[in-house]
Amino acid sequence: MTRRRILYYCQSLVGIGHLTASLRIARELLAHHDVDFIQGGLDVATGLAALLQRHAGYRNLKLATLLHDDDTGGLADPEGGAPIDALWQARAAAISAFLRPPYAAIVVEFFPFGRRRFRREIYALFDAVRAASGAIPIFCSVREVLIPADARTEQKIVAMVDKHIHTIFVRGDPAIVALDETFAQADAIRPKLVYTGYVAPDAPTAWPLRQKKILVSQGGGDVGRELLRAATLTAPSLPDYRFVLAAGSRTAKERIEELRAEARSDNVEVVPFLPNFQHHLLESALSISLGGDNTMLDVITTRKPALAYPYQGSSEQAMRIAKLGAAGFVHALEPTDLDPERLRAKIEHALATPYPQHRIAADGARLTAEAIGAMVAR
Repeated sequence: MTRRRILYYCQSLVGIGHLTASLRIARELLAHHDVDFIQGGLDVATGLAALLQRHAGYRNLKLATLLHDDDTGGLADPEGGAPIDALWQARAAAISAFLRPPYAAIVVEFFPFGRRRFRREIYALFDAVRAASGAIPIFCSVREVLIPADARTEQKIVAMVDKHIHTIFVRGDPAIVALDETFAQADAIRPKLVYTGYVAPDAPTAWPLRQKKILVSQGGGDVGRELLRAATLTAPSLPDYRFVLAAGSRTAKERIEELRAEARSDNVEVVPFLPNFQHHLLESALSISLGGDNTMLDVITTRKPALAYPYQGSSEQAMRIAKLGAAGFVHALEPTDLDPERLRAKIEHALATPYPQHRIAADGARLTAEAIGAMVAR
């Protein structure tokens, strides 16, 4: 049977959660389809990306990088060299040269619930592909928790969904949290919503012995340094445990050296971003993190006791942590818990609490790919 080609578009702005989820879905799609994958933003999901690159049916385009600028709130070139207009033009030219129609479908990550600043690029992509491929379906994959928007913005999103999106695949388990809780007009798009379960990593094939190690991770960005500092101050009071502090993927070498200089005891090790994060997590007794998408899914997959301190600029992370905490999968940290004495007490409580026996839906990559395949076949 002829393998049909699917186009996948993913733009990241801060961390790597969107990219990782998209690559996991693309890997499942490759079982029966060819995949052309367009990505913008950070490129640090190296292990999974390298695995896909070896597949004969996979093509990848890395666009000129545009990321969120914390200072201005706009978009910026992280290298600081090129004018933004020049980057947009370079991206458009690269996309045009990359496309290889006809396509059976388009999958777009997060849009129109997010990435609306990229809508001209995304709409141009839709138009070019449909001009060469016909009225093919456009699917959206979106996380289960959104940053709440006002009613007018939600109305615009609903209009975009009505006009462009065939089906919305929600990466989550509604028994934990439903999209309705952060998108008030969910009823308006209800017929297009399909919950797939979380897009989790593969379950471990081996379970190494758990060491007296506490893994403190910053995630895919460069925020939450206060959590790493709190861990260095707490470590002396727990000398039997080794604290491994994993910096973020965007953390500069100078910042890592600053953290090393702040360590007050021999049981603290500061390391760069860990691409083999799950292996280190399996060896650890406890995870302490910012509670990002990827980390929480790794914690759940490895059934690891965990503390999570949501990035203070993200209501999305705070809600997810609260919901997972209510189900017993994680213990939430507040800013006041970063005091060394309070953090030590939180660590000891988490280590002593039995892990829940129930599980959550977490096979979202496979179920998304199967649903897309069935819809494309029809």
